[in-house]
Amino acid sequence: MKKKSLLCLTLLLTGCVSTESHQTPDAADTNGIPPEPESIVQPVSPPEVATPVEDGRGEQVAVLQPVSKPKPSAVKLKPQPAYLKKTVLKTKDGKLILGRQEWVWLSPEKKFVRAYVELDQKESTLGVTALTPFERDGRAWVKFKSRGKAFELPVVRWQGSEENKLAVVQFRTRLGELNDMTDFVLVDGKEIRLGTDFTRDVAIVDLTREYVQPKQKLTQ
Repeated sequence: MKKKSLLCLTLLLTGCVSTESHQTPDAADTNGIPPEPESIVQPVSPPEVATPVEDGRGEQVAVLQPVSKPKPSAVKLKPQPAYLKKTVLKTKDGKLILGRQEWVWLSPEKKFVRAYVELDQKESTLGVTALTPFERDGRAWVKFKSRGKAFELPVVRWQGSEENKLAVVQFRTRLGELNDMTDFVLVDGKEIRLGTDFTRDVAIVDLTREYVQPKQKLTQ
């Protein structure tokens, strides 16, 4: 009986050992290396600063408060340099560029008036009304009206035939950088026209433009 009892006990112990040895290891324990912990991405918190505040007992306590980022200030554009704003007034060889019409300063009127710049007219003309010739100190003069104002000027010369004599007067004219004594033929009308004698060798005319040159008064 004792032998049978020992044999049964031995068989039971053997079975328990076999069962433990045949257990399948967990996939995470392969090669005996424990699994690595998963990496956790922590949200980035805004920077904080300790701000002293008073609690209910009147004592100051440091409280952490998030630092607010300053708002980006608006970008201020620098003003464009004045030389970039200017329209081209001259050619590369220094000649003035004139449009179909320009502002001209005339010394008798002492103000700027509109003038047409002509390409097919040699003499400059000034449209006048109520033209009357007369003499002063032995010289020929004329009096006339231009744009509602009366003027008296000496005659430089007469032009045309005896039946249709036209008086030529002279006065200072300013257009852009041009500043010179200019001959004007007095004709019936109201318009001022600058002929090729005025622009020759010093200016070119661009008929697609108007009032290219700025108003510049005489300094003397």
